[in-house]
Amino acid sequence: MPEGDDAGISPGDGLPVPATGTDTGTVPGPRREPDAGAREGTAARPRRRAPSRRPRPGPDGRGGDVTSAPESGTPATAPAPESGGEADAEPRTAADQHARADTGTGADVALAPRRETGHPDPERVSDRGRDRERERAPDPDPDRDRDHDRDPDPDLDRGRVRDGDRTRDPARRRPRSSVLRHAGELLRHPVASPVLLATALHLVWLWLLASGGGDLAAQDAWAEFVGEHPDSAYNLAWYGGLHPFSYSVLSPYLMAWLGVRSTLILAGVLSSGLLALILRRVLRRPLVPALWGAFSFTCNAASGRVTFALGVLFALGAVAMVWAWPRRWWRSAGKGRLARGAAAALLAALATTGSPVAGLFLEVVAAALFLDRRRQAAYSLAVTPPVVVALSAVLFPFQGVQPIPWWSVLFPLAGAVSAYLFVPRSWRTVRLGALVYAAGAVLTWLIPSQVGSNVERLSLLFGVVILLAAAPLVVRDWRSRRGVAMTVALVVAVGWQIGKPSYDVFATTPDDAWTAELRPLVEQLKSVDATRGRVEVVPVRSHREASALAPYVNLARGWNRQADTDRNPLFYENGNLTAESYHKWLRRWAVHYVVLPSSPPDGAGKEEAEIVRRGQPYLKEIWSGVHWRLFRVADPQPMAEPPASVTHAGAGEVSVRVPHRGAVLVRIPWSPWLGLVDAKGRRIEAPEPGEPNRHGCVRKARPQVGGPPPPGKDEPVTDTWTLLEAPRPGTYRLAAPYKLPRGTTCPSGGARIGPAEGTGGDGGQAPSADADDR
Repeated sequence: MPEGDDAGISPGDGLPVPATGTDTGTVPGPRREPDAGAREGTAARPRRRAPSRRPRPGPDGRGGDVTSAPESGTPATAPAPESGGEADAEPRTAADQHARADTGTGADVALAPRRETGHPDPERVSDRGRDRERERAPDPDPDRDRDHDRDPDPDLDRGRVRDGDRTRDPARRRPRSSVLRHAGELLRHPVASPVLLATALHLVWLWLLASGGGDLAAQDAWAEFVGEHPDSAYNLAWYGGLHPFSYSVLSPYLMAWLGVRSTLILAGVLSSGLLALILRRVLRRPLVPALWGAFSFTCNAASGRVTFALGVLFALGAVAMVWAWPRRWWRSAGKGRLARGAAAALLAALATTGSPVAGLFLEVVAAALFLDRRRQAAYSLAVTPPVVVALSAVLFPFQGVQPIPWWSVLFPLAGAVSAYLFVPRSWRTVRLGALVYAAGAVLTWLIPSQVGSNVERLSLLFGVVILLAAAPLVVRDWRSRRGVAMTVALVVAVGWQIGKPSYDVFATTPDDAWTAELRPLVEQLKSVDATRGRVEVVPVRSHREASALAPYVNLARGWNRQADTDRNPLFYENGNLTAESYHKWLRRWAVHYVVLPSSPPDGAGKEEAEIVRRGQPYLKEIWSGVHWRLFRVADPQPMAEPPASVTHAGAGEVSVRVPHRGAVLVRIPWSPWLGLVDAKGRRIEAPEPGEPNRHGCVRKARPQVGGPPPPGKDEPVTDTWTLLEAPRPGTYRLAAPYKLPRGTTCPSGGARIGPAEGTGGDGGQAPSADADDR
C-alpha cells in the first residue's frame, strides 16, 4: 500500500509528495515593517492588493470595486490597479492606508503597516475614527449602489439574455449546468467516486450473487446462533461445541445486530473510502487505484468473507492513522502524537477482534515500518493484535490447522515479488512489506497453522491496487521492457483477483432445494426425535447445510475448516477413510442419523458420500426425497453414558436425565465455560473446596484416543469429554453462560461422587438443574 509518514516523522519521508495539500491551517509569516513614508506620515507607495469578492469600502463608507480576497496565510498578489477608479486611487497618507486596512479585506489587514512604538498616531487614530463613523452611518440611498450595479441590458430585466440568434432563460439553464458540474466533480473526486462505485457494486452483489453459500453460510450460522443465544459462550450445534470468540470476537454479534449482508456492504463501502483517503494523501493520481480498490472489496464480498471485511475496515483505519493523519495535526507534539498512536493501537485491536487474519496482516505493515526505522508507528500497529489473540486463546481455547496446497502460495509470492520490483525505490515501506509478506507466505506453507490458505487474502485485495498506483510513476513507455513486465504482472494479478471470487460464486452457489424444499427433511428429523443425538450431513460444496440445519439439530460437523481438520482428520488423510473407520467415527461423535444430499459434495466429503451411497450394514435408510436420503445408525453411541440419557440437545443447552447419583460421561468437548444452569438459565454456583456437592458440578474427563493423527501431526486425535457429577437423580442442564468465574467446575480433589469416571453402571450418571429445587 502506498505509504506516508508515522508519528514523529515528517511527511514525504520515503513517499511520493502529493501535488496539493489538504491543510487548511495557516503558518504565520514574518511581520512586515511599515514603509518609511508611512512612518513619517508621507505618501507611501501603494501595495498591490489581492482581489476581494466583496465590495471594499470607499472613503464615503459604501462599496467600491469588487475584487477577491486571497486565502489566509498566502501573500497577496494582483494585477496593477487600473487608473481612474476611486477605489483604486493611491492612499495619500499612512493614515489613509491604515484606515483602508481596517475596513478592507483580510488581505488588507494582513498587509497593513504596524507601528513599532506603543503609542498610537493621533492623526491615524482620528482618520480611522472618521472612517468608522462613516461605516456606522445609515446610507441615505440604499438602492443607489444596487441600481448602479444592475446590468443595463433591458433583456435581463425581462429574465431573458440573448446568445446570438437564440434566447435562453438563465433561471432554467443555470441550475442544470450547476447540477451537471457538481455531478462531474463528484465523479472525479478521488474519495467520493470510489465510495459511490463500491456502493453500486455491493448492491449488485446483494441482488444477484448473495446466495447464502460458501463463507456466507458460516456467517449466517454464527449470526443466527448469537441472535438466539447472545449470552452463550459455547455453540453446541457444530463439532460438538465451539466458542464464538474463537471464530471472531466482534463479527458474530455485529452481524446478529446489523444483519450479515448489511455488515458486509457497510464494511466494504467504508473500506473503499478509507483506502481512497490513504491513496489521496500519498499519490498525485489516486483515482484509478482507488476505484480498483472499490472493485477489490466487491470481489471479497462475492467470496462471502464478512468477518474478514470487518477486520480489514478497522485495519485500514489503523493504517490511515499512520498515512492519512490530518496535516494540520502533524506539527502538534505531545498530546497530538499520543492521540495518534493510541487511535492506531485501538483500531488495530478492533481489526483483530473482527478478524485475526486482518490483525496478522497489520503485523506485516508494522514489520515493514519497523525495518524502515519508523519505530513509533510500528509499535502502535504491532502491540495490540498479539494481545487480543493471546487473551482469546487463553479464555476461549481453540485448535486447528487450515490446509494450504503448494499452488496457493504461488500467487501471493508472485504479487509480493511484483510489488517489490515495480514500485518506486522511494516507497521503502511498501517494498519492505512485500519482502515480509513473501517470507510469511512461504513460512505459512512450510509450518502448519490456523492461517493456511488465508495468507493469500492480502495480495488478493491490494496487489492490483499497488501496481496501478505505481504504474504512472515507473512506466513512461508501455512498449519498453519495464512496461511489458508491468503489463504482464497486472494481467496475472487481475486475472487471479477476478478468477478467485468467480470460482467461489460458481462453486458455492447452493441448489434451490436448500431453501425451497428443506421443510420435508426437517419434518422427518423432528419425527424421529433427532435432537437426542447428533446428525451427520455429508458436507456439500456450498456448505449450505451448516446454516440451514443448525437451528434444528446439532451437527457432527459444520463449516470451520480448522476445527474440522483438528477433530475429524479422518476425512483429510488419504486412505484413512474406510467403511469401518467411518462406522467408528459415527459412534465416536454419538451420531444417530446421517443425511446424504443430492448436491455435489465438498472435497472433504467425496469419499464419505461414496461410502454412504454404496450402503452399509450399520446404516438403514428410513426416508428419501428428491434431494435427500435419511439414514439411521443401527448402533449409535449415546451422548450420555447409560443409564443416563440426553433428553434434548440444542445449540445452547443439553438436558441430561440421571436416574442415579454419580458421575456421568457426556460426549461434549470440554470447555471451561461449561456449567450447570437452572430451568430459567441462571448459572448454578460450583461447590467450594471441601464442601459437599449439593447441586452438581462438571469437570474435564480423562483424554481418550479418538482417531488417527491430524494433518501435520504425529500424535493421534484425543477426545476430552465432559464429566458430570450428580449428587442425586434428576435432570441436569449443561450450558455455557458468560459468567465469571467461568462454568460450574468441580473443585480439584473434591466433590467426587460414585465410581471412577467413565465406568458407567448405576453410579455413573449425570447431574441436573432441577435437582436443586427438590
